[in-house]
Amino acid sequence: MRVFLILLCLFFLSPNIFSIEPAEYFTKKCMSCHTVGQGDDVGPDLKGITKRRDKKWLIRFIQESQSMIEEGDPVSNQLFEKYKRKKMPDQELDDDEVEELLAYIESGKVKDAVANMRSALDANPFEIQKGMELFTGKLKLSKGGPSCISCHEAGNLGVLGGGSLGPDLTNAYSSYNDKGLSKVITKINFPTMVKVYKKRGLTEEEAFQIKSFLWTTDRQEKEDHGNQKKFFFLGLIGFLLALGALDLLWKKRTKKSRRQQ
Repeated sequence: MRVFLILLCLFFLSPNIFSIEPAEYFTKKCMSCHTVGQGDDVGPDLKGITKRRDKKWLIRFIQESQSMIEEGDPVSNQLFEKYKRKKMPDQELDDDEVEELLAYIESGKVKDAVANMRSALDANPFEIQKGMELFTGKLKLSKGGPSCISCHEAGNLGVLGGGSLGPDLTNAYSSYNDKGLSKVITKINFPTMVKVYKKRGLTEEEAFQIKSFLWTTDRQEKEDHGNQKKFFFLGLIGFLLALGALDLLWKKRTKKSRRQQ
């Protein structure tokens, strides 16, 4: 009984018993959108962040960035606009845990998890096709996760359609950029998806193939949009030329009528 009481006291009095493990937390929660020293990504590069921002501001922003945006905080809204109006999820951390996380970021120990992933521009047709089949569920994900089409649309999937729970991913490649999309797919951190993919995440190969498919949907949509604009302007030019020709014919006819009179 005495041993049990001693252990119980140690459990509750230990200052770090409920604290986070910063490296693991950063990998799971932050790495999908941020780098440390590798340049801006979905969100800003965090190298030197404690020197650029006041610590109290950082702590609150990490804990409740969405509230700060809604309150009209100028720096929060500037970041919101700069990074394509993407809101960072609020983190359920206390002040001490945020400070631990910031200390880890400043330690220089953060490694880029997708530094070696190929660019979608290097994908071959077979890889793009596999990406489409994984997205639509024709091919099953190796760890048993649900297919993307369950919640998302992307490009022109014809009769297959797509789910509406999540956003349309047609232009996800442009929105996140190549490296950012790699991280978003491999380090899933969206609240509605974390539990679903917690132990059923994508392999690096699957992530690359799906990213490559999304690159093609983005490119095709831009080409289609460009063609629509081209046809619109060609039609407008044709219409103006036709009006000009009719105007000339009318003027010639008017002159001819006057001469006959």
